[in-house]
Amino acid sequence: MKKWMLIPALAGVVAVGSVALADDSVSSSSATAKQMLTLQQAKELAVQQVGGHVTEIELEKKKSGPVYEVEVESKGIEYELDIDALTGAVAVRKQESNVPAAVSGQLLSEDQAIAAAKKLASGKVVDIELDEDNKQYYYDIELRDDNYEYDVKVHAITGEIVKFEKELKSGKNNNQSGQLLKKEEALAFAKKHAVGNVKKIELDREDGNRVYEIEMKDDRFKYELTLDAVTGELISFEKEQYKKVSAKKSQQAATKPVSSNHTLKVGEPAAQATTQKVETKVATATQQSPKQSVKKSGLSKEEAIAIAKRHASGVVTEIELDDGVWEIEMEDGDVEYELEIDAATGTLVSFEKDE
Repeated sequence: MKKWMLIPALAGVVAVGSVALADDSVSSSSATAKQMLTLQQAKELAVQQVGGHVTEIELEKKKSGPVYEVEVESKGIEYELDIDALTGAVAVRKQESNVPAAVSGQLLSEDQAIAAAKKLASGKVVDIELDEDNKQYYYDIELRDDNYEYDVKVHAITGEIVKFEKELKSGKNNNQSGQLLKKEEALAFAKKHAVGNVKKIELDREDGNRVYEIEMKDDRFKYELTLDAVTGELISFEKEQYKKVSAKKSQQAATKPVSSNHTLKVGEPAAQATTQKVETKVATATQQSPKQSVKKSGLSKEEAIAIAKRHASGVVTEIELDDGVWEIEMEDGDVEYELEIDAATGTLVSFEKDE
């Protein structure tokens, strides 16, 4: 995982220390200094020019006169700007991109990502980073208010919040009082943030207070939530994709993909199978003659399902023909299967089991 963007500290959206002056910098007592742009004006001009946020600014004296040298980061691009301290003229001295151009054009601005984060968190932004993980991009944002510190992970293209954590500041008290929510009431709060079936709900204690820990799961994602057991307030939230999608769907999906630990391609050594049961089924598939089960015109949906059921148990929850391959998803209790079957030959192309 590579960090693309780092801001040591922020004041609002932008944070930079006092202006650094080189040894030959302009004297603050000179007549010229009275005409110069202020530090804040220079920062505002830089942001107006390229967006993003200022990470460093320095006032220097050059032959042409006083110049603000400003570094700005915006949507994965690092800029070095020269701003004439007398006229306000802005020149881009250097520009370096840390993300592909096609991605950079889709990214939310930092202000947009912060606005998304503030749907769950309050206070002042103290840190923001653009983070790349498995070819997906996220803004990691830290905020603080009088009582809490928040960490929020926002999808940099969709603005979706995929992770949220709220922590009481050191020395602050959060004495819990009131009647505990019933489980049904806690679930009603949880379903404001997550969908799917409830896999676990447990009353626990965290930092001396009672909390509900809840796990939910839909057809693609797992959710973990912690709620205040009295108020229902969200303390932490995490959304993770557990089910692999086809390449076609993956291109359309904006959420974070998670690689499976239980994938077996036909033709790989049997030792890579996750269980003996999977190994036996795949071996049977490789021994089967395609001519015995496939018509010249290609597999019908029913024929594809019949082949799938030789390798996996349960019910078919989804089936789709994509580029000559039947993509089939099945569920058997808590066990889920994903299979790809060549529609022309009936060969098992890939098999995945998720327990």
